[in-house]
Amino acid sequence: MAAAVLYWGIPWLWAEVLRARLRRRAARSKKLVLTFDDGPGDRLTPILLDLLHPSRSRATFFLLGRNIPGREPVVRRIAAEGHEIGAHGYDHLHYWKTGPLRTLRDIQKGWRAIDRVLGRQGGVYPFRPPYGKMNLVCLVYLLLRRAPIVYWTEDSGDTWPAERRVAPGPASPVDPPGAVVLLHDFDRAKVEGNERVVGSVATRVRQTLEAGLPIVTASDLLQGRRA
Repeated sequence: MAAAVLYWGIPWLWAEVLRARLRRRAARSKKLVLTFDDGPGDRLTPILLDLLHPSRSRATFFLLGRNIPGREPVVRRIAAEGHEIGAHGYDHLHYWKTGPLRTLRDIQKGWRAIDRVLGRQGGVYPFRPPYGKMNLVCLVYLLLRRAPIVYWTEDSGDTWPAERRVAPGPASPVDPPGAVVLLHDFDRAKVEGNERVVGSVATRVRQTLEAGLPIVTASDLLQGRRA
């Protein structure tokens, strides 16, 4: 019982603290952070980059290591256009169900996959735990490597089944002000899925810019940098 509390309970409490801090920081700053998990995609990620480019809006892409091979030009484009690259592990493991060594290998393999594309060695990237779950080994390792652990304040619902989705209303995404939005840029089997993500991002960008508020990366928000 005590081991379970240590392995899962402490990381859960830490995550709750991080989420609360993130909500407060986003609300105070009135900044919008668009974050994309599980990419890159062959089709959707370039479309999103095209959408963000005219307004110079920058986002954070938490790349899934296994999706990088064959999509190296997309990753390089993300970096070249000023967006932030984060890591999401390699195999999208649920770390509550994963042993210590496999957890470490998954994090490290994901970072190395990004390093290879960007021509780096030993890179440490902002990390979003798959499913939002950490175990004790994951938490300690990320803290020792000083890797920012980035959660979200709002789930766009773009991976939810149709019956759980709520049609967007007239309210602006900056009311309440400031948000770190969870989206996904992997390619859907049906084009409607990709179009739903693009439409959601386009609406958020337009409304946020019309309100005169900044769209920044996760690290910009966490470090208090200006847009």
